[in-house]
Amino acid sequence: MLPVMRSASKVNGIVFIAMLAGMFIYSLPAVFNFARTQPHGVGLFVDGKLLRQFETFYDKGLFLRDFSVRQWANLQYLVFHEGSSGAVFGREGWLFSNQEYLIPNDLDANVANQLAQIAEVRDSLAAKGKRLIVLPVPMKLDIQRDYLQDQPEPEVFTLHDEFVAALKEQQIAFSDVRAAFVEAAEEQDLYVRNDTHWSPAGARLAAVEFARQYPELHGSRHYASSVIGDKAVKGDLVNFLNFDPGLQPQYFAPVTITLYETVDSQRGNAAEALFGEVSQSLMLVGTSYSRIDDWNFVGFLKEALQSDLLSVSVEAKGPFHAMEEFVASDAFNDPVLTTVVWEFPLRTLLAQRTTVRDVSKQNATLF
Repeated sequence: MLPVMRSASKVNGIVFIAMLAGMFIYSLPAVFNFARTQPHGVGLFVDGKLLRQFETFYDKGLFLRDFSVRQWANLQYLVFHEGSSGAVFGREGWLFSNQEYLIPNDLDANVANQLAQIAEVRDSLAAKGKRLIVLPVPMKLDIQRDYLQDQPEPEVFTLHDEFVAALKEQQIAFSDVRAAFVEAAEEQDLYVRNDTHWSPAGARLAAVEFARQYPELHGSRHYASSVIGDKAVKGDLVNFLNFDPGLQPQYFAPVTITLYETVDSQRGNAAEALFGEVSQSLMLVGTSYSRIDDWNFVGFLKEALQSDLLSVSVEAKGPFHAMEEFVASDAFNDPVLTTVVWEFPLRTLLAQRTTVRDVSKQNATLF
């Protein structure tokens, strides 16, 4: 016998159909607005990207989305003391990146893979008459341990020394600034409380320590850094906090940092001042630790070395991508450029997956 639809079931069906119809009508403007912003819709549809882009577009415009996300985040924080997937709470309003807490199962293989790539870079630069010096940037949770609320796995604290030892074993030049950071962190904050990056004080210390370890790179310029103002930094880690700031305002409070500018007080002859130097012997390849002007790492390095330098740095793409851009540039083949400093965040060993390629056979791409 076929089932008999009762009145309650009919009501439920009618309500369900009405909801579908309402959502369909609500979605029509979003569909038309999305269509107007996609000039290459057919090609995107063929390779499947159009649907993913529409899902993102529709999700962002969905009514009550922000409210629902905020309320769920509030509940997570109140019940589980969690409020984000990208930041870890510390003491006294400090935030740490969860990338520094997550240990991949294949850590040893991942580190070995990246060391092999670094060695390839070293060899590729040596073939061009250039020396590579790796500058490992210590992890924030390693240096600012006093502010940790949750302790990471023991491997995190030993990763730096193991990495430096491996560089030494493979005869890759490096600048170890961690000891100086650990000592200085007892008196000043070397990282921004609500950000993944070092503070201007940390950037300056790294530059000074690097210059101390490589005196042969010192020049005869007259660079000096001076304070040009202050800035309230929201911090990139705050972007991961979705709960109401009123629940824990200390994590949302901006951090005021001192801004610096580095200039050469004796610029040189008139032609150099007008056109700039044609070539430099020193290149800095780095990530957002070098790229973001707020930290002034490039300026501090010029001051510490009293030498001008070129810089290729990128944000949010990692040190290997920055090296790719350098290799693809004209500077890679410039015989005047003899030293390449590679600013290399240590957390890359935990977060970035890479594969080894033969870089000796190509200049335009790397890895």
